[in-house]
Amino acid sequence: MHIPILKEEILKEVNENGNFIDATFGEGGHSKAVLEKIKPQKVLAIERDEALYHRGLKLPGIILHHGSYVELKEIVEKVNFQNISGILFDLGFCTFHIEESQRGFTFLKNEPLDMRYGNQEQTAEKIVNKWPLKELEKILKDYGEERYAKRIALQIIKQRKEKRIENTFQLVEVVKKAVPYKKSKIHFATRTFQALRIAVNDELNNLQKGLDQAYDLLEKDGKIMVISFHSLEDRIVKKFFKNIKSKLILPSEEEIKNNKKARSAKLRVGIKK
Repeated sequence: MHIPILKEEILKEVNENGNFIDATFGEGGHSKAVLEKIKPQKVLAIERDEALYHRGLKLPGIILHHGSYVELKEIVEKVNFQNISGILFDLGFCTFHIEESQRGFTFLKNEPLDMRYGNQEQTAEKIVNKWPLKELEKILKDYGEERYAKRIALQIIKQRKEKRIENTFQLVEVVKKAVPYKKSKIHFATRTFQALRIAVNDELNNLQKGLDQAYDLLEKDGKIMVISFHSLEDRIVKKFFKNIKSKLILPSEEEIKNNKKARSAKLRVGIKK
């Protein structure tokens, strides 16, 4: 079951007198909660994943649009959505992606190396089997902050010469051969999977584009709220909020106890003046 992270903290920041955009609808937890608070104002929700979009159509009262927040301005104009006082970006992936999508988002199940949120051509399988050494090393270093980036990239090249890497368990074995064993809280393949997911979905560039558009669309005193889960995303948000009034909100100990996924979450709220 998907539990929306930092829900109560977000609701405290929501202005009841304006419309709201949930730029990352997912399984609808935040959208439903916000709509309950701001009725009769409206919630426009955007979902890139086709499967989640079709599920979300069953929810009453929410204007749900199939697309990406990269096209935020275009979508807002299309549905003539005005008086926007809040926009939320939840940058985590959904329980659906791990438990049901079968697209290789987790190294704990043997699934095809897909990792797409949308219908773009790029997949994780294409990256690991086609990209040259330097580019593989770069994404592992830049997007995964992986200290063994070169060793893993070399092992990927070696493996794919023998046999195409098509599923998650194959990739886990490749990473296992490349990195020295040591006890750690983080699974040795975590950073590699993160790097590939970010590269496949162009997450960091998309985030920057989404934030730029969100700020322009907000009314005066409107709020951008961003939940991030790793330092790469948070760095972009922090830099974006540098010259505007903002604050950082962390999940409570109680929430972390009840939902381990909240452990690494950070909510930054920026206010447009």
